[in-house]
Order: sequence, then structure tokens, then C-alpha cells
Amino acid sequence: MKICRNGQATPLNPQTYQQISNHLRRERHKLFLGIAWYTGERPEAILSIDVNHIYENPAQRQPRDTIIYPGVNRKDNKTREVPTHWALKLMLAAYQPPALGFLFPSIYDNEQHLSRQAIDKAFRMAVKKAGLEHRGFSLYSARRGFITHLNEQGRNIKTIQSLTGHKSLSSLIQYIDVSDEQRRNAIANF
Repeated sequence: MKICRNGQATPLNPQTYQQISNHLRRERHKLFLGIAWYTGERPEAILSIDVNHIYENPAQRQPRDTIIYPGVNRKDNKTREVPTHWALKLMLAAYQPPALGFLFPSIYDNEQHLSRQAIDKAFRMAVKKAGLEHRGFSLYSARRGFITHLNEQGRNIKTIQSLTGHKSLSSLIQYIDVSDEQRRNAIANF
């Protein structure tokens, strides 16, 4: 668990994702969290995504069937494509994206994207309003939650790896959280 901004972020689950999302004030912040939750991408790659990598037609609010994270925006420099979840498609269709450029442009300079500090501040305020401030959530909680949730659903580890873009299974496994209940069930059903 993350304590005083140290350690691994606590993964979101469907309930905590919804609680935090409900307390985000701006639609752009809700969409950011939705993209993080439904694609499991790192915050920096989401903030720097171009509108054309997420929409077929931004003017008509038509989302792509696959979200494209170009390698230049990713830590590993490899392009990643993630199928667009139906709930995320609804969020994208309801959002008014810019005609071109960053999906989340800075409010001060359209040539820059929304800063990590700005989204982090909004996220922390929502976590606090949801009464979850001492649970260890951070912007990486959505990524950890995405991976943990897929694992809990029984998805094959290689499938999860193909969705997240991790090079090695050892680095992927660090993102999977195992609850005490899962451990008890494993022994009880042995």
C-alpha cells in the first residue's frame, strides 16, 4: 500500500473507481480516469494522447474501436493498442473533444497537454471527497486496478500482458494485487 506517497498504489476496483469518478468535478477529469481504468495505461501516456488516436472522427464524437498509444508517448517506446470498452465508448461519445491536438489540452496553452500536477490535484480532491484518502490511491491505482481486475476475472496472464504492453511477466506480476480473501479461498478450495 502507498503511504505518504511511498510504496505501490492501492489498485482501484469497480466500486472505488466509481466512487472517485463520482467526485471528480470536471468531465475531462472523469474521462481521464475512465481511460485509465478501461485501458490500464500510464497517466503520462494518457495525458499526451492525440485526439486522433482515440477518435475516428472528433467532430462527430466517434471513438475508435481501438485506442492507440504511440510509442513516443510510452515509457517503453512501443506502440500499444487497446480495444475500446463499450462503457468507455459511451464516455468518449458524450465528451466534446478538441478538433485536433491533445485530447486533454492545457487550459493555458493548447500546444501543451494538461499537466500531471493538475490531474493529480483533481484526483486527490475526489479521493478525499469520497472518503478514501487513507487507502493509498494514486494516479497509478487505475493501472494496477485494471491489471488486478483482469487477473481476478481469470484472464490468462499472457492476454493481460498483451493488453498492458509489459515486456516481461515479472514486471507485470508486480501490478497484480492479491487480497486476503483470495488467499483464504485458494487454501479453502485446494
